[in-house]
Amino acid sequence: MSERDEVLSVLDELGKLLGPSDATTIEVETAEYSVRVSRRAATRAPETAVARERDALAEPERVQRGRATTVGIFSSAKEWHNGDQVERGTVLGAIQSLGHMADITAPADGRIDEVLVAAGAPVEYGQPLFAISLA
Repeated sequence: MSERDEVLSVLDELGKLLGPSDATTIEVETAEYSVRVSRRAATRAPETAVARERDALAEPERVQRGRATTVGIFSSAKEWHNGDQVERGTVLGAIQSLGHMADITAPADGRIDEVLVAAGAPVEYGQPLFAISLA
């Protein structure tokens, strides 16, 4: 199965899960990729099969996560807000661990979608700290 077919299969399965539920968004994250499937609130007539197929084939939103590189206490470089623009390598904050500060940098150019951890919070290795929409 090609990578494209695998992604389409994941999207199809997420669409099936989203269909009967009251949820409006389902997000799946693996080491290789993250996928978010969202739907608008039902304010219009039910969509046709063609519209559902078109939406299922739409390119998923591209998001990367800024992750903790060590275990410790997170300190933010500044007060980040949703929509703030960042460039790859921008220092987002640092993690204090055993008296050492490990910088956390933006993994790509984009904008901050969500700040996932508050300053002063304990974090674990690999924990997502920021969601960044790619530019």
